[in-house]
Amino acid sequence: MNLRYILPLLIATTCSFNVQAGDRWFDVEIIVFKRNVDVKNVSEQLDQNNVYLKQRDRLEVIKAEPATSCLAGQPCLHKQNPVQITDNEMVKEGNRLILLKELRLKEQLRRLNNHQLFTPLLHTAWRMPIQNKQDALPIHLFAGKNYALDMPQSAKLEKAQATTVSNELTADSKKLDVLASLQKDETLQDLYEIDGNFLIYVQHYLQIDAQLIVRTETEKPVSSSVSVLATEAPTVDTDATAEVVAQEPVPKRNVRTEKVITETLFDQTRRLKSGEIHYLDHPLFGIIIQIRR
Repeated sequence: MNLRYILPLLIATTCSFNVQAGDRWFDVEIIVFKRNVDVKNVSEQLDQNNVYLKQRDRLEVIKAEPATSCLAGQPCLHKQNPVQITDNEMVKEGNRLILLKELRLKEQLRRLNNHQLFTPLLHTAWRMPIQNKQDALPIHLFAGKNYALDMPQSAKLEKAQATTVSNELTADSKKLDVLASLQKDETLQDLYEIDGNFLIYVQHYLQIDAQLIVRTETEKPVSSSVSVLATEAPTVDTDATAEVVAQEPVPKRNVRTEKVITETLFDQTRRLKSGEIHYLDHPLFGIIIQIRR
């Protein structure tokens, strides 16, 4: 055969092989749910001191509807997404993720809905090319209630100022403070129940690197001092018949409670097998995931 016919054929074959080798497409289905427990009643030790996310580029594939209180030109908070993500909640630009309408983990979702100890926060499925660890980017995954919508403005500013101090203390550029969603002008942004990075990659086997902030609401005792008058022993004026009683204010503590948002970190790497249903566990929430070729 003439060389001028063989060369284009070899080039076409090589290009076709490279496309197939670089594009290993998988279907990913995931259910995120929370446990209906108070963090105060969790016996397992939770790390609430080193709560930060690794700073990295990530894919924004899920979006939420802006809150009604948004003002033009101002930072905007967002509403809670529905459990089942639709096209309305998907970002279609800047990523190669394709939303799937067919969900196979419906039975698992039904069981969670029927159990009083669990509340599903997210159930969705998508198709994506899965790359090696060096080239793969994590997905920004968030779900559940947005606590920022219920926080008064004073609390927002107080939390933002505390974060500014925390950022100054954490000088390591590779770390991103847990409240990195705060803008530099001390305006609080979204605080979802589950929020973080979800990386899927291939390194001999399918792997997941999940680093998620888990937020929960609880009651915290707060003490306040109230001055009351305490009576000392009476003193007698020798020059008069009147009895003088000395009184001094003495602080008395009243204990009340207030709602606070606690934050813990879920940081787990797991090797998966294609087609199998896997479960990622945490005292406050859980993830059910299946990756299908």
